[in-house]
Amino acid sequence: MSVLIVGAGFTGSVLCKTLRATAPELTVTVWEKSRGAGGRQATKRDGEHSCDIGAQYLTHWRSDEFFKPYIRELKSTNVIEKLTGNIVNAPTKYGGDCTHYVAQKGMNSLSKYFLSGTNVFYGTKVTALKMVGDQIEVINDQGRSAVFDAVVFTIPAPQLLDIDMDNKMMPETRESISQVEFTPRFSLMVVFETEVPTFDWVMKYHDDDVCRFVVWDNVKRSQGLDPTMLIHSSAVYAVKNTDVKTKEEVGTEMLERLKELYPELPAPKKAIPHFWRYGQVYKPFSGAPGLLDISNKPLVIAGGDSFMTTSNLSMCAKAAEMLANRIKDAFNVPKVALQDILPS
Repeated sequence: MSVLIVGAGFTGSVLCKTLRATAPELTVTVWEKSRGAGGRQATKRDGEHSCDIGAQYLTHWRSDEFFKPYIRELKSTNVIEKLTGNIVNAPTKYGGDCTHYVAQKGMNSLSKYFLSGTNVFYGTKVTALKMVGDQIEVINDQGRSAVFDAVVFTIPAPQLLDIDMDNKMMPETRESISQVEFTPRFSLMVVFETEVPTFDWVMKYHDDDVCRFVVWDNVKRSQGLDPTMLIHSSAVYAVKNTDVKTKEEVGTEMLERLKELYPELPAPKKAIPHFWRYGQVYKPFSGAPGLLDISNKPLVIAGGDSFMTTSNLSMCAKAAEMLANRIKDAFNVPKVALQDILPS
């Protein structure tokens, strides 16, 4: 039986690993519309420079028993390591109840790790499904298609409305999806050619809408290249400027505000803006059911943090487990959880 996973973010990649490790009788393929893995844990590469432009670090709360095996696996394979720098003015009071982790090779290396050994097709956007008996023909934006026994969407829920589901999505389901809300963000990758002053922080939150969060990415990841900074706007600023200003116009504003906040910084040699239309889930699918059945036969389902009570990596992994169990139910495959077979 063949399964197509649409989306190579954290939910999709953990689902991929789960199926390959616990249901080897299934053939798993991944389609991702972007050029690389990671989704909102993306790492931007520009020439010799790279920078995490989405999620900056992974927080594991000690009370989160479910996520412990994933943390242990990522640590033992050197995908993540403890954050050694400090976080100033964080809106969440962390205290000693949690540990922060960073990925030296970039946050997208988490998804890359779980996708390892899988057929992943990047730059492939799903535009339509066509039901063919007990199978699904999936059509991409290049007009090409392939047939699968099951399709799983792990993309932000609002993007499902752009896909022709061959009349399998009920009007009330479309209405519920339309109510899912994300907060947008603008980010700016800033690279300096010369030495920069020394700061007593690695990451800092500001009471400022234009430059809400600033991080020295090269310091955070212990990279020896040119000093590289990442700036995130606030959600309020992003909502106000979404579809009003271009990301380049916003990038100019962010750079000007950075100069006001830190006049001691030299002029950068490059500044690359990015816009996140789907930054973080603000209002999940009604009832937060964990997953959504679009078609029972053939099986078409959707899941991810759009359908969970909380938007974080632990919940994405939990969503992946729920999706895996739904697929196993459909194909009469024994249920074995990934965390149960990860090395202790």
